[in-house]
Amino acid sequence: MNNSLISKYIPLDTVIHNLDPRTKLFFVIVYLVDIFIAHSIAEFLLLFLIFITVAYLSKTSFNMLLSSVKSIIILIVFTSLVHIFFNKSGSVVLDLSFMKIYSGALLGILLITVRFILVVMVMVVFMATTSPSQITHAIEKSLGFLKVIGVPISTFALVLSISLRFIPTIIEETNRIINAQVSRGSDFNEGSLMQKVKKFIPILIPLFIATLKRADELATAMEVRGYSTTIKRSKYKKLKYNKFDYLSYLLIIVTTVFIILI
Repeated sequence: MNNSLISKYIPLDTVIHNLDPRTKLFFVIVYLVDIFIAHSIAEFLLLFLIFITVAYLSKTSFNMLLSSVKSIIILIVFTSLVHIFFNKSGSVVLDLSFMKIYSGALLGILLITVRFILVVMVMVVFMATTSPSQITHAIEKSLGFLKVIGVPISTFALVLSISLRFIPTIIEETNRIINAQVSRGSDFNEGSLMQKVKKFIPILIPLFIATLKRADELATAMEVRGYSTTIKRSKYKKLKYNKFDYLSYLLIIVTTVFIILI
């Protein structure tokens, strides 16, 4: 099972790792918005340059990034086929006996491919440089003002933290069950589509049971330790901005203004 898109946190001592998680969260959200509002070559070159710089500073493995791109090839191919068959804008580039391919379709394929690649790779870097607890803390601090109107942001942050923590665990559990079934002679690549679906039932049932068991154990552990979302909790680590955080805010804001105005 491919888990390249859900990268584990890799603890390193880099400039990106040491950034305040609030900075990284804001940077990623605005960067994703910039990806989808960018249209010109200059804008995408700027976004690529920023990403390459961030990836280099974070020491993210090139193989990890390449693996993340490989995992979305099917999605890229599907969207490309949709553009080829349904996008009739622009002039005819290729006139085949059974269909015509328009320039607008090719442009759409290029844009969506570049956007998919950037989105996936920047999320891989973000997940590899920011631990689930840091992400939770950043969301809780950034959206703390919602407590005024009664939004239980602490509960939401807790649920998000547990979800992020459980994703790699569930993937590992799934791989373990699949390997156990294969060792017993199961073959998940043979047969029709319906037969392949039926073969996954012996995987889903033990996975579902194991997930419920882990959730019950976690709830019991939290209850024993007296955890409560209604009580104000202290933090072991205090979030504090440094000069690189301010530079990151400035960089992404200037980039966004450039993309909007150009």
